[in-house]
Amino acid sequence: MKFFFLEWWISKRYLKPKGKERFFSIITLLSFFGISSGVTILIIVMSVMNGLRSELFDKIIGLNGHILIYSKTDQGINNSFEIYKKLKEIPEVENIIPILEAQVLVMGEDQSSGALLRGVSPETLNSLKIISSNILSGSIKDIKQGEAVIGSRLASSLGLYTGDNITLLSPRGINSPFGTIPRSLSFDVKAIFEIGMTEYDGSVVFLNIKDARQILNLGSVYGVIEVMLSDAATSLLIKDKIDMKLEDYSVYSRDWRETNSSLAEAMMVEKNVMLLVLSLILIIAGINIASGLVMLIKDKGREISILRAMGMNKLSASRIFIISGIKIGFFATFWGIFLGIIISPYVEEIRLLFSYIFQVTFFNPEFYFLSKLPSELKFSDVFLVGSISMAMSFLSTIYPSYRAISQDPVEALRNE
Repeated sequence: MKFFFLEWWISKRYLKPKGKERFFSIITLLSFFGISSGVTILIIVMSVMNGLRSELFDKIIGLNGHILIYSKTDQGINNSFEIYKKLKEIPEVENIIPILEAQVLVMGEDQSSGALLRGVSPETLNSLKIISSNILSGSIKDIKQGEAVIGSRLASSLGLYTGDNITLLSPRGINSPFGTIPRSLSFDVKAIFEIGMTEYDGSVVFLNIKDARQILNLGSVYGVIEVMLSDAATSLLIKDKIDMKLEDYSVYSRDWRETNSSLAEAMMVEKNVMLLVLSLILIIAGINIASGLVMLIKDKGREISILRAMGMNKLSASRIFIISGIKIGFFATFWGIFLGIIISPYVEEIRLLFSYIFQVTFFNPEFYFLSKLPSELKFSDVFLVGSISMAMSFLSTIYPSYRAISQDPVEALRNE
C-alpha cells in the first residue's frame, strides 16, 4: 500500500511540472479537453438519437397502434363487432380502434393537397390520446357528420382555420357510362391538431365514420382495426394470442415491429455509426495522452533510473505512468459526463439559439418529420461512453509505461 501512495504522489508531481517543463502541462490540458469534449459530444449525440427514436415510435405507434388487424379480402372487415368482443377477452389489450382509411384530395378555397382520410367513431377519436391531448383549436368531442379534424400543417398549407369549409374528393366514386365519377363532399373544420410529426400534421384528416363510408362509397365495413397494448414490448406474444382467437374471421395481424422494421433498423444503424465515428475523438485524445507520457518519460529518464537504482521495481515504475494517464482520463471523463448530462436536456433550446444567431434552420422538420429536436438521456449510454473513455485512457498508457522500464538504469545514468 505504501508503494501505491508513493507512485500516486510521484505521478501527481509529474502532472504538475514547473519551469521549463510547462510544455508537458499544455499537452496534459489538450488531452484533458480532448477526452472531456469527446465524452460530452458522444453523450449529447446519443441522447438525441434516443430521443429521435422514441419520439418517432411514440407518435407512429400512438396513431397507428401496436398491432394492426387487416382483412384477407378486398371487402374490408365487416364483422368488427365479433372481433371487438374477442379482443376484449385479452387482458393486455388497452384500446381497440376500428378505422376506415383511404387517400383523398382535400380542397380549400384556393389550394388543394393530398391527404389520408381516417374515418372513426366519435368515441374512438376521443380515445386517441395523441390527438385529444394535442388540439390547437376547436374540439374533437362528439364529432358529427359534416365535420372534420385536420392537422396543423395541412391547415396552414390550405389557409384553413376552425370553422372554415373544406371539400374532400374521393377516387372511389359512382360508376357511369362515362366512367367513374369522383365523389366529393364538403365539411366544416371542427378542430386542428398538432402532434409534432410533419408527416401526420400535414396529411391526416379525421371524419365521422358515417361520412367516411359515404364518401368512399362503402357499406358498414372497416379497413383496419388498431390494437393498443399496455406494454409495447409484449406485442409479439399478444399477436400470437390474437391470431389464435381470430383464426376463423378471415383476418391477419401485424405488430409495430413489422410495420416499422425499416425505420427501427435505420435508427439503430445510425446510432451505432455515430457512436463509432465520434469514438475517434476519444482515440485521438488517447493518442495525445500517450505522446505526452512518452515525452514525460524521456524528460524524466534520469529520475526514473535513480528510483530504480534505489530499489523501485519495474512494476512500480511503470505504474507511475499508468496512474498518470488514468488520472487524466478519469477526471476528463468525469467532467465530460457531467457536462453531457447537464447539456442533453436543453438541445432544443441550443438549436433555437444557434438558428437565431446564424439565421439557419437546423433540423428541418420537412426532412426529419419532427418539429422539435428531442433528447432522451439513458444512463446505459452514459456508462458505455464512460467505459470507452476509461478504456482508451488505460490503453494509451501501456506503451509509455513499457517504455519507462525498457531502458537499463545503469546505462541511462551513464548517458546522463
